Amino acid sequence: MEEEELEQIRSINHHLRQAMKQIGEGVLIVDAGFSSNVLGPRIIYANRAAGLLTGYHPAELTGQLLGVVYDPDNLAHLLTRLQAVMKAGRTFEMEKDVVAKGGARELFRWTVCGLSDDSGQPLSFVLTLCPVPVVSVEPVALESIAAELPTSSEADEEQARSNDAEQVLEESLEQSRVESLAMLAGGIAHDFNNELTAITSNLSLTRLETQEGTEIRQRIDDSLEACDNAQSLAQQILDFTKGRTPLVKVVRPGKLLQKVVKLVMMGSLVRSELNIPEGIWGVEADERQLRQVMSNLMINACQAMPDGGVVQANIGNVELDEEGVAGLAAGRYVLTTVRDRGCGIAEENLEKIFEPYFTTKKTGTGIGLATCLAIVQRHGGTITVESSLNAGTEFKVYLPACCAEKERASGVESTARREEGRKEQVISGQGCVLVVDDQDAVRQSAQRLLEKLGYRTIAAADGQEAIDLYRQHARTAEPVSAVLLDMTLPGGLDGEEVKDEIRRMDGSARVIATSGWFDDGAENQLLNQGYVGVLPKPYAVEELSQTMHEALRG
Repeated sequence: MEEEELEQIRSINHHLRQAMKQIGEGVLIVDAGFSSNVLGPRIIYANRAAGLLTGYHPAELTGQLLGVVYDPDNLAHLLTRLQAVMKAGRTFEMEKDVVAKGGARELFRWTVCGLSDDSGQPLSFVLTLCPVPVVSVEPVALESIAAELPTSSEADEEQARSNDAEQVLEESLEQSRVESLAMLAGGIAHDFNNELTAITSNLSLTRLETQEGTEIRQRIDDSLEACDNAQSLAQQILDFTKGRTPLVKVVRPGKLLQKVVKLVMMGSLVRSELNIPEGIWGVEADERQLRQVMSNLMINACQAMPDGGVVQANIGNVELDEEGVAGLAAGRYVLTTVRDRGCGIAEENLEKIFEPYFTTKKTGTGIGLATCLAIVQRHGGTITVESSLNAGTEFKVYLPACCAEKERASGVESTARREEGRKEQVISGQGCVLVVDDQDAVRQSAQRLLEKLGYRTIAAADGQEAIDLYRQHARTAEPVSAVLLDMTLPGGLDGEEVKDEIRRMDGSARVIATSGWFDDGAENQLLNQGYVGVLPKPYAVEELSQTMHEALRG
């Protein structure tokens, strides 16, 4: 085999490995040979999510029998049908219990399929498990699989009446496509955030060496803000593919609108007139989704004026009575208005612009405004539009204001002051930090930031090197004070295995987990597993310094 082909295979395997580690669904691969064992086939691979969902470390699951975690009341039923699953060559779904470590049981959705080699010899079974289905499709009941395969004549008859089965198969294939897209998106997001980490780290380091109030400092701040928005876009891709549950909190829409306008207007012929008075109420919303709404409306306004012009973006507090706006209850609302002086929308199209896939643009997709309306309605608000040809268009977004008690509880009024103070809060430190990352640029930029903060650093590009370095420095006058550990190391040991090995050597080792992609809720899970800090990529010097300070303070 040519070296180039080998390198392509290595690259594919690397990305698949990272995706398997990062996806939120548990994946178990079990041996196909289990003729007499009542607990079923042996588990030969378990991804990180399988461990989190069952309470076991993946290394504990590997080598165990499937019956350790699969619903014991239905295990025998599954085992009698696995051979038929293998021969059918399809993916089947069922809802059965998972038995977690300690004996707790919870209903999960399982999928199972068989893998065989080119000659048809069984190799393994792949099972996935998740507490909430990512995509709702009519399940193919495992009970419907006959224990014995049909004869050729029966197969011919079945083929003749397979219209319904084909439809179910198409739905199953569509689910597999979406799951594959989610895995690919996760891998891309991880790599994308790694690249952003090198950019953000170097920018924040340069920022420390520039004088406040200068033009170059402003350019650096703008670039760092653009990096934040780029990271948010990567997360939006994951939200779309994985069906992420909205993270609702009290948001300051005025501050968010300022950031959106600044980003959208960069390099544009269009300028903005922004009016955000003091005292704007907070709203309970998913910040990323609300950012998406504002961005889409601002981009549409700019596109309506290709030769330049002015977009007016205003935000204010309004109190509606029962007859205020159709579909909204009386109460307090935050109103965001985006008005352009562009080409306008024909009257006959005004009622259609929020319909999915309707567009008047040659290169439009027709999902932007439909998505905006869906997001706003999900948050209890609505969008209205007024437009005249060649005079312009005005969109109004109404979102319910949260009550004063929630504003005070969340500190919404003082968030701006805290954010501004946090930007300047860089905490120095001391001690030896072991930086573990397979990406040269990320590893080197992290070292430069840490050394700027006063730490001494050593670095490793893989798990085994990290363990060796930790062991070597444990015997010196300056042992490792903390480990900044990337969770997705290619080949050999992964981040979790490195942490476990270091903790076996030194029970008081202080390990900080970092990655280009953490699932929702991962921080609490990782802290419960013995990490002293969690640092998502990309990170700037402020986040790094505070994470290091908190990790070493304990």
